[in-house]
Amino acid sequence: MFIPDQDMIKNLNTRIEDSVHYWDADQGYNLKYARAQSERMVIGRQIDISKLYRYQIPYVDNEVHVAIDTIISYVTAQSPRPEVYPSQSGDKSKIIARDVEKAMMAYNDIHELSTVFEQALYGVLVKRLGVIKGWYDPETKEICFKSINPDWIIVDKNAKMGENPAFICELHKDTLENVVMLFPKKKKEIFQLMKIKQGTPAQMTQEVVWREVHATVYDRGKKEEVVFCYMKNVMLSKVKDPNWLYDQDGGKLNNFLDAPMKPYIPLNYLNSGIHWIDETTPVEQAYSMQDVLNKRGRQIMENADTANGFLALSDEAITMDDAENLTGDPNQKFVIKTGGRPIEEFIMQVPPHMLPDFVVEDKQDLRTTLHSLMGTPAQMSGSNDTEAGKDQTLGEAIMIKNQASGRQDRLARAVERTARQVFNLWLQLARVWYTEKHWAVYNGGDGDFDHIVLTRYMIDPGMQVQVRSGTTLPFDKARQEAVAMNLAKMGLISPLDLYKDLHMDNPQQRYDNWYKFKSNPEGLARDVENKEQDGQAYMEFVEIMAGSKNVKPYQEANEEHILSHRKQMITDEFLKASSQKQKLLMDIVEEELKSLELRTQLDQMSAPPEPEPAPPTPPQPQMLAGQPPMPGQQPAMMPGQMPPQMMGQPPMGGMMPQGMPGQPTVGAPPQVAPPQPIPSIAGIMGQSPIPQPTAVPNNNLANPAQMSVI
Repeated sequence: MFIPDQDMIKNLNTRIEDSVHYWDADQGYNLKYARAQSERMVIGRQIDISKLYRYQIPYVDNEVHVAIDTIISYVTAQSPRPEVYPSQSGDKSKIIARDVEKAMMAYNDIHELSTVFEQALYGVLVKRLGVIKGWYDPETKEICFKSINPDWIIVDKNAKMGENPAFICELHKDTLENVVMLFPKKKKEIFQLMKIKQGTPAQMTQEVVWREVHATVYDRGKKEEVVFCYMKNVMLSKVKDPNWLYDQDGGKLNNFLDAPMKPYIPLNYLNSGIHWIDETTPVEQAYSMQDVLNKRGRQIMENADTANGFLALSDEAITMDDAENLTGDPNQKFVIKTGGRPIEEFIMQVPPHMLPDFVVEDKQDLRTTLHSLMGTPAQMSGSNDTEAGKDQTLGEAIMIKNQASGRQDRLARAVERTARQVFNLWLQLARVWYTEKHWAVYNGGDGDFDHIVLTRYMIDPGMQVQVRSGTTLPFDKARQEAVAMNLAKMGLISPLDLYKDLHMDNPQQRYDNWYKFKSNPEGLARDVENKEQDGQAYMEFVEIMAGSKNVKPYQEANEEHILSHRKQMITDEFLKASSQKQKLLMDIVEEELKSLELRTQLDQMSAPPEPEPAPPTPPQPQMLAGQPPMPGQQPAMMPGQMPPQMMGQPPMGGMMPQGMPGQPTVGAPPQVAPPQPIPSIAGIMGQSPIPQPTAVPNNNLANPAQMSVI
């Protein structure tokens, strides 16, 4: 069905204007006025100066701003965390779902979606609606989300909460130059509309307003989503929903969403479900109390200004002109002609009027009631400095704070509901636009970084996305740390989980160091030194590959430093580098290796010599069984007994001490292997190492002359 552009623009304008009148009607929603009043309250423009007397000061005690800031800080303390459920129970689906979830969390952190939710939350608390828009930017090739000012959004008056509106119109205020860049094919028509011939700088920088309308239309009984962009009576573009895969894709790529949706996601709070826009806001409910609070504060302040009383003068003693010169300076002096009468008859200090106590108490009650209405008591906003607050115990203050935070659970659920729709739209956009590989780096908190590759083919339409409940709310770190310490005392928690619950940096690295300290403390010390050597080797490699020729050999290089260079020499960056860079690195490694060998030799030469072993004491000869022992000898052992070791006795002529087979000879000097030299550059680089001399063991074979007499 073909409809001329002029008729389509006229039809859209009629529907838009009808909805605008409905939302802004005085007897209806009165949306425009309510939004202006709420915004005026929050930013502090609460006093009409024209209604004050000349001497009055526009006193404002802006507790509405404090309450709004407290709610936003509490509800959006953390970014919402998505959970992706696999479409099937197989390992493949689980791995894909896990990678998609990590990619979404990485996007969440990099693009700071928490800021988007903060702005949308401000909109729903002040302007009855928060709106988040998602789209694909072809220039950056990235999916984008931002919070739209509700004042620039016009929604179909018949749309109900949670439904797909018949249309959503977004007003764009832009320069004429940007409009021409967005729609270059319509440049001629735009110039004719604006009565421009050439387009001077002054003409091209003027601001214009154009409309982007996402509407649901019916073509031959089939419902479709179409995007219209037009400025006044010029249709800039009209296309089907660009965020949806149609039949021309051959049916191979299914959409993630069940049906096309308009890329505007609402955030609702105080809504009974009958409209797309909320009926009221917390700020609107606090209007009257904020006005009375300002009045009470101004009343107290004006009374304090008159604390010194008033000076009353008789017209018989001083003229009006002279009285106006009295400034109240304590050192000021003036002369009054009394004619001999007492001066008290001409001048008197009128005492000030003291306010009753209930006026001050009423101001405090108004502040308390306002925060109770908005669910932000003093214990939650951090301003509990009243007399009642000073008498509260820590437990009582925490109990009141927890009760108040429960008032915000409904708003937190609303944020999580909106976040779920945002993540579903993100997957739909990725399904449509991620035709090429997109890389994401996710930090799991264990010291390792996961590099995720995401394409449209990884977006399984059967996957489900949820938002972890309570992830946007702050958690009590002190309570979590106390529970972790108690579990550690009972031995019911691992050191790694303890480090995480104590919110320490690099918990995985701390656990690894703890394990090395328990198993190999010396290895932990070497790891610290080796990391420094690796860092120095990496700096040398980067400078050489960057073309620097002023790199000097590292004089404190050790074996780990040389091995780090060896690993660098097998990388693609080194192998593809120029021959000059390769030679420079190898020359530096050669110099560092020579320095290492020299330092090792000097260390060996400066080391103290090892003490020489004491000379062995030969064993005493044995006698035949039954023969009386010679002087200074032990009796011979009976057959079947092992002969004792002959330690400390002088040997017989030509005899040497004999040890047991397979054991070193008793008293023989230990066999010490010569020191191993440092391997050469050829050995370090993976070539055949130089053969090293080995120690020849002394078997000390026995002979008949050394055997004992049996």
